[in-house]
Amino acid sequence: MRQIEIEWVQPGITVTADLSWERNPELAELLWTGLLPYNSLQNHALVSGNHLYHLIADPRLVYTEARYKEDRTKSPDGTVFLSQLQHLAVKYGPLTEYLPAAPVGSVVPEDIDALREAGRACWKAAWETKQPIEVRVRRKGEAVTDFALPRTPPVDHPGVQKLVEEIQDETERVWITPPAEIVDMHQGRIASRAGSYDQYFSTLVFLNGEVRPLGYCALNGLLKICRTTDLTLNDLKRITPTFIKTPAEFLGYTGLDTLWRFTQQVLTLLPDVETREQYFALVNALALYANMLNTWNLHFFPWQHGTDYRYLDA
Repeated sequence: MRQIEIEWVQPGITVTADLSWERNPELAELLWTGLLPYNSLQNHALVSGNHLYHLIADPRLVYTEARYKEDRTKSPDGTVFLSQLQHLAVKYGPLTEYLPAAPVGSVVPEDIDALREAGRACWKAAWETKQPIEVRVRRKGEAVTDFALPRTPPVDHPGVQKLVEEIQDETERVWITPPAEIVDMHQGRIASRAGSYDQYFSTLVFLNGEVRPLGYCALNGLLKICRTTDLTLNDLKRITPTFIKTPAEFLGYTGLDTLWRFTQQVLTLLPDVETREQYFALVNALALYANMLNTWNLHFFPWQHGTDYRYLDA
């Protein structure tokens, strides 16, 4: 049996999970041989229930299809899933979200109580304390000292390669350390003073509403199209600005200047891109950066206002 360890650093909790090749062999093999070891910022589900998930810095999850998916509300506690949103997720209690997901393993029975303790700690961090929690995932028994982010293979275009490396360097710099722009926005330090009538809560709501679909839907969608369809490179280059320019420009106005700068540089280089590999490297770098910003925004958003919107029968 192949096993992984999932460690939550700040609460000091580690659980073991058995991987299964029975239902999703391609995904299980990708995790075991292609993704491990890695670290990430741990997020807690905000809608679906008692669920933990985190971003994995590898684009293969975006376009690797699952053979089998199941209703997560019926899955046992401890089930481990992989998602085309580039997530590894673990169920630790009741869920309401029945959207199907691809199981690849399960936390061992003797560690379920520890998993639930980790879940409660991550919820407290998201809801109340805002303490970042780093998650580390590795093969069981493996000693890991380096969690450097994976890089796409170099491309034969100096301008593209230089920008890809610049975006990747910035992503790695703030992968576990909060980006200053996100922190500033959540503390009301926004140069444009975005937010009607001298408040910025609505700006944070719109930040959340724009950055998530920019990464998950627009940029990841372009990556999937690039890898899984015969759409021509010229067509990819033509449609890309339509999907990413407007939301990135708005996010720049609200305070994410670096994202908007990177997006402008990508769009400037697009006409000179000569191969699908150059295109993929460029868009993938921007996608991961946007998705990383989303993880931090979800962590720092003032979710405690939800106490004013409890269900009447709660």
